[in-house]
Amino acid sequence: MRLHRLVLRHFRGVAEREVTFDTNGVTVVVGDNETGKSSLLEALALVFELPDDSKAAKLRAVQPAGQDVPTEVRAEVSFGDVRLHYRKQWFRQRATELRLEPGGQTWTGREAHDEAGRLFAEHVDQTLWAALIVGQEHALSVPAAGSVAAVLTALDEAAGGEVDHGASVPLVEAVEREYLRYFTRTGRPTGEYSEAQARRDDVRAQVIEAEDRLAALEQDIARAERFGRDLAVLSARLDEQTGKAAELEAERNAGEELIARVDRLRRDADLANQRLTAERGELERRQLLVAEARQRADSAAAASEAALSAAAALRSSERELEACTAALRTSREAQTERRSAVRRLDGQLTRLRDQADLAELAARLVDVEEARVQERRTASELTRLTIDDAAVDAAEAAHREVLLARAALAAGSPSIVVRQLGSAQVEVGGSVLDEAEAELRAERDTTIAVPGVVEVTVRPGAGATELAAAYARAEHTERELLAEFGVADVAEVRRAGRARAEAVRALDTARETLTRRLDGASPDELVARRDLLADRVAETEATADSLDEQSPLPGTVEETRAALVRAQEEEATAARLLADAEARESQHRKEFETASGADTEARVRAEQETERRDDAQAALVAARSARSDETLAAAVVSAEAVVVTVVRDLEQVEETLAASGIEQLDDRISEAAALRQQLAAQVEELHDDLRRVEGRLEMAGVQGLASAVERARADLAQVEGRLQTLERRALAASRLRDTLARHRAEARRRYAAPLRERIDALGRFVYGPSFGVVLGDDLEVRARTLHDHQLPVSSLSTGAREQLATVVRLAIAALTATDGSGVPVVLDDALGWSDPGRLGAMGSLLARAGASSQVVLLTCVPDRYAGTVAGARIIRV
Repeated sequence: MRLHRLVLRHFRGVAEREVTFDTNGVTVVVGDNETGKSSLLEALALVFELPDDSKAAKLRAVQPAGQDVPTEVRAEVSFGDVRLHYRKQWFRQRATELRLEPGGQTWTGREAHDEAGRLFAEHVDQTLWAALIVGQEHALSVPAAGSVAAVLTALDEAAGGEVDHGASVPLVEAVEREYLRYFTRTGRPTGEYSEAQARRDDVRAQVIEAEDRLAALEQDIARAERFGRDLAVLSARLDEQTGKAAELEAERNAGEELIARVDRLRRDADLANQRLTAERGELERRQLLVAEARQRADSAAAASEAALSAAAALRSSERELEACTAALRTSREAQTERRSAVRRLDGQLTRLRDQADLAELAARLVDVEEARVQERRTASELTRLTIDDAAVDAAEAAHREVLLARAALAAGSPSIVVRQLGSAQVEVGGSVLDEAEAELRAERDTTIAVPGVVEVTVRPGAGATELAAAYARAEHTERELLAEFGVADVAEVRRAGRARAEAVRALDTARETLTRRLDGASPDELVARRDLLADRVAETEATADSLDEQSPLPGTVEETRAALVRAQEEEATAARLLADAEARESQHRKEFETASGADTEARVRAEQETERRDDAQAALVAARSARSDETLAAAVVSAEAVVVTVVRDLEQVEETLAASGIEQLDDRISEAAALRQQLAAQVEELHDDLRRVEGRLEMAGVQGLASAVERARADLAQVEGRLQTLERRALAASRLRDTLARHRAEARRRYAAPLRERIDALGRFVYGPSFGVVLGDDLEVRARTLHDHQLPVSSLSTGAREQLATVVRLAIAALTATDGSGVPVVLDDALGWSDPGRLGAMGSLLARAGASSQVVLLTCVPDRYAGTVAGARIIRV
């Protein structure tokens, strides 16, 4: 469908408006707000939808308020070769008129409305219309191409028929690791393979540079010799030109037959080379299969031997662990016995000390005086400490706000779960991951890297930025309060508060001690207390006798203390021995667990290598059953013989043709007359050139240039040999990975690829070569990739979503434009969220889209498209 002209009269606030659109290209309709730009879209929809006698509410809404006038819409559109002149008038003097060209058929009234509706429904896909005729309210929505019938038809034609959506083949983890040694996930060379390519390119550049210097010198020598010879023969050629003209005409007639024969032989040579290339490719693939089967067999044998060694190591580690466990039980029994002896001696020491306490009652008055001194000293210290509980509460409240802001920031930041799957070192935020799995919050830019393989940076969104700002404000409030208190952090506030509380408690304790020591008691009362203590000592004597019966106990405090020290030392020695036994047992247990893990890994690897060996051997047997190795070799030899024969015949005929000089005959015939006039000037020019070349030869020497070239070539051969070795490994890993992924990719490749390629091509024109999209099952765009960072559509900024929606609509328009089912792309005030750089790129993209589609842009900002869409037609309303 193409829109040619649209006329509105008394439609909403538009008294009269006529707009003519370019059939192909970009038409920009510019006007202020409420000047009727969006009314163009509304009128185009209503003229095909509602008859002139309709009472629909949306029709009444377009009638000018307070005016008893008819509302008229004229539309001139074309469906393929058919052009419609369609007029409809509502409310007063209702009328509908339709005229078709070519042919001139006309309809009026309801018949005109029905015929126009039929043509519209027959030629316009309604889903495509909804996707490409976009009002302001739908500018950010990215259309799903799978819901547009015209797009599916175009994709089916591009895919070549019905697609087989087979089940996908999962990637094998081991193959993926091997592949990532040589390639990134996007397929670019990496690691030592990339380094070898870069080294090869550097050395090759050095060879080219050395060869260029030597070639330049050799060219100067050859040029000097040629100039001398040319000077000798240049005069003789002047006399030869007249006779050559007739000879050249005869040569041209004879050469035309040679040209026809060369063309036939070249076609034969191309066919023979194609067959030889195909046979050589088959032979090379067979050799790769043989090498892979041999390599897999060696790997399977090595893995089996490693599994046997790991099993033997596990049995040895298990025996050592059992011995350590027995030693640990013995050490624990000895330590328990020593601990019992310590408890007995400690009880004896307590009883002896009670006896000594009887003598301490006389010193109670001295203790009372010391308590009074402590009371005065503590009261003086309390006046120096100024941070009280209120200050501590204020600091705690500020710190609590900081913790709440930090918790909110952690909750609002992306959660990252890092799981280490292989042996490669993983770094998180610059630190090595020291556990198999870790979960953290991306409160700021967080980098996860496997050195030499991949680096992923997680950036928090705008919500996390606001939470981070709240966290910064809470920290600032806390720092101001700490500065007011003259302390560095909340911990120091707590320590100062605790110091004051401890001073208060110390003062209370000193007073309580003094009160407790005296408590209104008299010396007689102190004597009474002494008597009570004596009675208690007497009562403990019976217990001491019972302990002596088990084993003799020391009789003095010093002896008991010494015995207790010895018992404690013996207990400590037993504890150390127990700790050593536990450490040995723990070490051997870890060794046992390590050996167990190694045994499991070795057995699994042996099974994997055996499966791979069987797969490689089965592939080789299947290939040989189709064509044997001898048959492939014989086919290559036969194809080579054919190529040699055809090439030999071609070379003979080409030599004959080259000797005839047929290609230059026309030029030589036309130039013969002018050559005589040029000879004198050429002689002088040759003299000048010869003098310049001889001057350069005097300034340059050949010593050392040839040796430098040879050295550079030797370095290049060594580097290329290393690269070829790595390339064979890399290509083998890539080929195996591609084979495993082929079935899954085949299921979606044929339908999704044409659309994705079209979207990618348009998007790269705006964002650069790193742009790409991920399509879903309904061919909707699920995510956008840019600079190796993939974001879902819902996470894109408003401007990026609007740009992506426009790119997808232009891709849909391009796919449907070739078969005549397309409709104009109409965008109402689009790209209002784009920055100047992206707006310029989108303007260029719209201009390119206009080459094959009709694009209509409605805007209230003249500069948005006028300076960015090349060749656009600007209509101001």
